Amino acid sequence: MLAPIALLALVPPALVSAKSKTISVDFSAYDPTNHTVEGFLANYSLIINSYTVDSSGDPFSRTYTASNVDISDGYLTLKVSGGTQNGSSVPSAAIQTNDTNIRYGTFKTTAIASNVSGVCHGFFTYENDCQESDIEILTSHFTTGNARINPGLQLTNQATNCNSSDNTRDAIPYPQDPTTAEHEYTLEWSKKASKFYFDDALIATMDTNVPSAPSSFLWNSWSSGNPNWTSGPPTQDSILRISRIDINYKTSSAQHSANTALSLVALATLLSWASTFL
Repeated sequence: MLAPIALLALVPPALVSAKSKTISVDFSAYDPTNHTVEGFLANYSLIINSYTVDSSGDPFSRTYTASNVDISDGYLTLKVSGGTQNGSSVPSAAIQTNDTNIRYGTFKTTAIASNVSGVCHGFFTYENDCQESDIEILTSHFTTGNARINPGLQLTNQATNCNSSDNTRDAIPYPQDPTTAEHEYTLEWSKKASKFYFDDALIATMDTNVPSAPSSFLWNSWSSGNPNWTSGPPTQDSILRISRIDINYKTSSAQHSANTALSLVALATLLSWASTFL
């Protein structure tokens, strides 16, 4: 006879519980004599993005390139190159988690923002434009805005109905200058809400348009020249400096849905068979 505990051992892990994962990176530990930047990041299940985002109505497209990602003087640096000419793509930088099936967690980034205007720094969950929760720093709008942008730290849950006019968003005045010292930017993503922290102080809670889809977490720095968002592009190099990344999250089995369905069928068959011996 198979005992219930033995049957449980045959259940696929994805059907029992989600997996938890912690990634903590201190970029001062980077030694270029032992690792490439790409190799060091890979040790922490992080990857460098390389692709182009079309302009889609913005003045400029942007190209995420590995050459704009570096680790120097104890910081991961994400650079937006200065001096992009009309008709060219803005060289930008981004990294992300290797896991694309993150579903809820806490994501802390310790960083110094660039004081060069014309750039957006982002720390955010992403599955698509309708499943996204953002912390964004607009270097043209620390203390001044325009008709479309309120100044401050930009916090957003993108509209799950894919209508950007329904986004849940806020702009929070910076408690301290983000360009002169390290500060912690934290997103706490749960089923019920996205909570945002600056230096461990809660600054906003959003319980509408909370993403629910398995996602990646990304860090980027970019410009599209759009006067209603990034402005720019920058006339000189604009560099985001990240000293630490500390994230703890759970992964969903959703990306393995086909295998999970087959496992459920197999499990039902197994249980039916086993019941004849009980």
